[in-house]
Amino acid sequence: MIELEQANKEYDALKKDLPKHLCESHDTICHGVRNQRKLTHALSRYHPEHLKGKLHPHFTRLSSPPQANNKAYVLKDTEAQVLNLGPKFAPPAPEQVLERLPKEIKIMQEKVSEAWRKVTKTIGREPPIRQKKTEKPKNSILKSTVTLFQKLQKQKKVIFRQTDKSKVFHIDNPENYIEKSTTYMSRTNAYIEISTSPLREMIEQTDKFLRNLVTKKQMPQSMLDRLRPSRTESELPHLYYNPKDHKLGEPLRPIVSGMKSPLSKIASFLDRLIRPLFDKHTPYALSNSIIFLKHLKQFKTTSETNLYTFDITDLYTMIPQKEAVLAICEFLGRHGYRKVQGLTINTIKEMFMHILENSYFVLQLPGLKPKFYRQIKGGAMGSACTQVLADIYVRKWENEFVQQQQQQGELYLRFRDDVFLTTRLPQEQIKFFLSEINKKGPNLTITWEGGQTVDYLDVTTTIEIPNFRTKVFRKLATQPYVLPFHSSHPIHIKRNIPYAAALRATRICSHLEDLRNELEKIRITLLLNKYPPRFIDKHIGRFFQDVTEQRTSELLLRERHQTYRERTLEPEGNKKRRKKDRVW
Repeated sequence: MIELEQANKEYDALKKDLPKHLCESHDTICHGVRNQRKLTHALSRYHPEHLKGKLHPHFTRLSSPPQANNKAYVLKDTEAQVLNLGPKFAPPAPEQVLERLPKEIKIMQEKVSEAWRKVTKTIGREPPIRQKKTEKPKNSILKSTVTLFQKLQKQKKVIFRQTDKSKVFHIDNPENYIEKSTTYMSRTNAYIEISTSPLREMIEQTDKFLRNLVTKKQMPQSMLDRLRPSRTESELPHLYYNPKDHKLGEPLRPIVSGMKSPLSKIASFLDRLIRPLFDKHTPYALSNSIIFLKHLKQFKTTSETNLYTFDITDLYTMIPQKEAVLAICEFLGRHGYRKVQGLTINTIKEMFMHILENSYFVLQLPGLKPKFYRQIKGGAMGSACTQVLADIYVRKWENEFVQQQQQQGELYLRFRDDVFLTTRLPQEQIKFFLSEINKKGPNLTITWEGGQTVDYLDVTTTIEIPNFRTKVFRKLATQPYVLPFHSSHPIHIKRNIPYAAALRATRICSHLEDLRNELEKIRITLLLNKYPPRFIDKHIGRFFQDVTEQRTSELLLRERHQTYRERTLEPEGNKKRRKKDRVW
């Protein structure tokens, strides 16, 4: 007893030395999610925007993390809870339930029988009691809720959409979608309405175009068989919108779904053809945040260093079509590619122009008849070749500024339409350079921000001499949502969620205190999504085991943090890559 009391005193003394926010997180995690008041308070310290932001009207209840961004206000609490499970949630399939049912009933019967024996102190069993206690409960609430959702959608009173960034449900009135769609189309002036469906014309023209290329010996017959559209399976692309709930006014992001479009095979082929060449000759183009972090690690900052990021508004929609295709031809010619996989530059040009000149889609807004459109500016947002088309056009547009940055020994990095750069020039001079760049592409508009700290991709970057300080960045619209633990997904997917979150945190966080805080946020998010504490500890421990060969965080969070962080940034730190290397 004396030793136990002494241990308790030492434990209390150590706990008092902890910072206040870590102490609160410690208590929260120790008690699971039962103590909702402490969990709310701890979460508010890490994510104050979750409790105060306009996107979280239901956050005072922690039965599930709030995912329904409700602008229509027609849902009851129970209905909102169903949507709070998020787009990733998959209810159990009836076949799976029926397969497990006999086994689960047998287990429950044994548990009830054991409990009965303990209470009555007898080994007798009463079948009526067992049957009553093991009856399957009827979920009348879920059935009525699903019925109501179907009724609401049928009456066109509300619209359910997945948000653009946070990937949760957004609920709004049809009138708002119609108004925002009209505003977008009039602002970009990139679409013209046509009277009838162009599907048959698209199929016939595409087939004729490809056969002409074969006739002129510009393309082999084998390629024709792979690229020609199917007359029975082709569908007209359709335009839909995802709300950008992370921006003021919640504008809509247009996406053209053309998986079965008559042009989809050609678009995918052109992307596979040109994308590797662009990546090879554009070292400053980023494919993910790991490459971004490697660039930051190699750069040495000074007291004069400033950071800037800028974004090109509506890039894919606003690029001029002919100029973009000519930029691809110039790119191929400048790097000595007379032919690519047997196709001449002129043939590649004709294929790109055919896609852009035949960019049609259908749009049906709620409560209105379908309308058919042709896109006369830019490329379809969702087409496989639009991204590489825009990438090479912007490459030409930014080339002079990139060379200047490289001569000055500064960073210039781009991920699609988002640019990150370092400079020692004053802000007025940077404004002038950006305005000069903007004049080269009158259709393109730049929005920028700068300072000692900027947010880029999923990284918050701060200048510290001689290296950058980095930590995980979350948009204000981000919600503490991952795949719910009770979703009917394979268990290996759920195992990898804590593992991948810990890996991402270790890669991004350059300082120990930021990594500790991020791991606490991960635990709280997983607890909110019903992940058991033991499950969380086990699979975060599995990550520690793979990186440090110990299941505890002691080496990673204390002695050799930078060594193990560098290991996670290398290809060998990627578990999937290691397996692939062994196979080959």
